[in-house]
Amino acid sequence: MINYKSELANQIATIIHLDKEEIQKYIEIPPNSDMGDYTFPCFRLAKELKKSPAMIASEIQSELNNMPKIKELFDKVDFDSLIPYLKSY
Repeated sequence: MINYKSELANQIATIIHLDKEEIQKYIEIPPNSDMGDYTFPCFRLAKELKKSPAMIASEIQSELNNMPKIKELFDKVDFDSLIPYLKSY
């Protein structure tokens, strides 16, 4: 059985070079499916990466959507600049 949360964390970790287990702790299942199947709050990384949460979300989203493993597991990865969460569907 595929652990989607773990796979998403692994792919994000390769992009931002942070610990996969730490990233996995932050990935959430939102209360409403319109918000995605899994979300990742980028504001938690702003201080460490010294970038705005929206910039972090945009950069991660751009790279994730080009990764074959992500294309295989999710229909899309998106983000809303007003609420800097990566959303995977």
